[in-house]
Amino acid sequence: MIRGPHSARRRGVAAIEFALTVPFLLAVVLGVVEFSLLMHRTHVMQRASLDACRTGASVLEGVTPTGDQIEAAAISEARFALGAAGLPCGVGCVIGADWHRVNRKWMMLTVTIDVPYAGVTGLVPNLPATSHGEFSMITQQQKPE
Repeated sequence: MIRGPHSARRRGVAAIEFALTVPFLLAVVLGVVEFSLLMHRTHVMQRASLDACRTGASVLEGVTPTGDQIEAAAISEARFALGAAGLPCGVGCVIGADWHRVNRKWMMLTVTIDVPYAGVTGLVPNLPATSHGEFSMITQQQKPE
């Protein structure tokens, strides 16, 4: 293969162009990865709160319900669901369950989960400090007025 007099210079220009564009491409790829991880975490939180709410809503306490067993079952299921998804509830994790009256007829269980979130790459500013999941469901256990 015969090379022209400018082939070495062209290779140098290509290397410089590559060196100038790689940081921008890398930043875009890492930003996509960061948002993907955040969206996955948000989905896990929503799913864990849904599973916890479903478990708590199916608990029946008896004649004089207080909601303690319902809330305890929901919190236990939330911890299990987070652990099964690879997101153990550690420092700063807050799981709340509230069994309350919606109107004169229905009792509802609301499960709220907050887990701290620290960005992986640090390239995306203004990420939320916590991942949040919340779900509400009418329970099988009803409380007379």
